[in-house]
Amino acid sequence: MQSSLFEIINRIRPLSPELMQELSGLLIRRQLPRKTQLLTEGSICNELFFIEEGLARAYYFRDTEDITAWLMPENNLILSVRSFFLQVPSYEHIELLEDSVILSIRYEDLQYLYQKYEAFNYVGRVLTERYYVLSEERALFLRRKKGRERLEGLLGTFPELFNRVPLKNIATYLGMKPETLSRLRRRLK
Repeated sequence: MQSSLFEIINRIRPLSPELMQELSGLLIRRQLPRKTQLLTEGSICNELFFIEEGLARAYYFRDTEDITAWLMPENNLILSVRSFFLQVPSYEHIELLEDSVILSIRYEDLQYLYQKYEAFNYVGRVLTERYYVLSEERALFLRRKKGRERLEGLLGTFPELFNRVPLKNIATYLGMKPETLSRLRRRLK
């Protein structure tokens, strides 16, 4: 099973044929329709997901409002970090926004590979560091930038966003109301 996941991993550190074969045997590949819930609040995130094709979002509820925490297009990992690493119930949901092809690996299988293969342990650390930095950058971005700057930044990194994600999800991801987002979009045109 060759995919962009293996290309990403091999750019970090080339894997031995034995490790590649074992990893391939542990990955589960699924074609799933949009609106599939990969995780729901209260359940334990026992899989790490890689999006080969499609788009996913993580979200939670504040009172009755649905708040998008993450948008992850193809060639990205998505999981409920706290739930996965601590194996505790999740406070968020993960949903596919498009028909998608995903790869997943179970928590136990990932831990097994980390213990058996030093090279894979290194890859896991590097990927964790990258996503931790991305998370911190997003948090700083949302706290330090004005609405228009947040929108411009998101469009700079994810230009096809408005063709793929409902406006209400983009608005909550940027920390604003849909009306505010619509007004800012009109001003940017």
